[in-house]
Amino acid sequence: MSNEKNNLPFDPEGNIFHWGPVPGKFLYCSVFTHVHYTYFRAKYEENWSETLWLFQNNRMFWINDTDDVRAAGLKVFLKYMLPKDKRSEIYQEWQGYVKDLNVIENKIDTTDLTKISDDELKKTWHDFHQIYIKFWVSGSVPELANYGVDKYLIDSLKQFVVDEKELASVMEVLTAPTRLSFYQEEEIDLQKSDDLVKHQQQYFWLKNSYAGTQVLPVDFFAQRKPSIKSEIEEEMKNKMSELPKQKMALKEKYNLSEEVWEIIEAVSDGVGWQDERKKYIFMVLHYQDVMLKEIEKRFNYTWEELDTAWYYEIEKIIVGENLHNILQKRLEGFGVRFFHECEELDAKQVEFFWQLYDSKSEEGALQAKGIVASKGNGGVVKGKVRILLDPTKVDSFVDGEILLAPMTSPEYVFVMKKSLAVVTDTGGLTSHAAIVSRELNIPCLVGTKNATKIFKDGDVVEVDANEGVVRKI
Repeated sequence: MSNEKNNLPFDPEGNIFHWGPVPGKFLYCSVFTHVHYTYFRAKYEENWSETLWLFQNNRMFWINDTDDVRAAGLKVFLKYMLPKDKRSEIYQEWQGYVKDLNVIENKIDTTDLTKISDDELKKTWHDFHQIYIKFWVSGSVPELANYGVDKYLIDSLKQFVVDEKELASVMEVLTAPTRLSFYQEEEIDLQKSDDLVKHQQQYFWLKNSYAGTQVLPVDFFAQRKPSIKSEIEEEMKNKMSELPKQKMALKEKYNLSEEVWEIIEAVSDGVGWQDERKKYIFMVLHYQDVMLKEIEKRFNYTWEELDTAWYYEIEKIIVGENLHNILQKRLEGFGVRFFHECEELDAKQVEFFWQLYDSKSEEGALQAKGIVASKGNGGVVKGKVRILLDPTKVDSFVDGEILLAPMTSPEYVFVMKKSLAVVTDTGGLTSHAAIVSRELNIPCLVGTKNATKIFKDGDVVEVDANEGVVRKI
């Protein structure tokens, strides 16, 4: 659906999907980018739709044509996620790469990087990223499939659930994952733990993101521990044991066919898989940074320069190539336009596309409509808006405010726990915002397209998760 006349990737007046703008650095995302115009297609004979990924001022902005990415995602879902044997085979393969990553991470933990040779450092970086590529090739199957399955599942369920309001509630239950998220697992472990040092060693990466990494201190966990309910494990286990019963009750109530039930199981498995994958990505980011700190010192590159590099360019730096001019130029703005091939974009192109595809403020608008992802208790709440573009800057967020964000990702969880409701510009019924809001039992609207542009911090709004509307009052 590209605009040939103007050589635009997508029609700016068309149905645009965007992820962000959110904080992010290119190096962390470069493996994913390389995988999707090379290795993923080579293995699965499918392709992510044409993509713009823009990086500027430590923020990133991902853009697709919505219809194209849905079509690509649906192909992957039908071929690789829907057949139970196939998705199980790919998941098991992916778990093997997770184990391989853990082996080399343990090796890095026990190696004094300051004392190894340049050749050994290069080999460690290379071997780590060869495994990470394989991790992403298999691990991208649920990622891309997720973008194609919402409409497909809704259309399939409409044959059995005629009332649209009922459909939203049915979807909320049926698409829920049947295993705990890694954040829930951490809370249970923290509540039970008598050894906070050991707990910290296991979960120090918990607040990592594509914007940066940190090693959380023991004090972070010590301060959280008193606020976690003593009965959290029992509550979570009861909820997980009740969920299959709730799903089965809906299957019987609406006489859902086995074909639809297979779709539901595949979607639920995919949601759980994506959450598990994010945990290991957060760990990978830590070990990338451990190696980069040695590279920064040894080869006299700034941290900011290295953040703009492709992962394979780091090996060039280690063998003595001078990339300072290239990386310095990227600091002004850098991007990629990829499909079957990849074109690098300079600062001028990035600024043009950013301005063209970023939705503008809508003066005078008083409401936004979205997809009901979670009704919470009652479905309707009122409160003050807090727009959060950077989940690491949470100091201004007050308990009981309504979170508005371009999208959410795992690093938003700590803010979502304080939120009265969640509203996002992008996302669907299997998105992160949807799943976590259901876990927290709070109202959530996703896919509003422009809620963060309509409202301002401090606006008093009503989120109506029965009707799918957030309105200023």
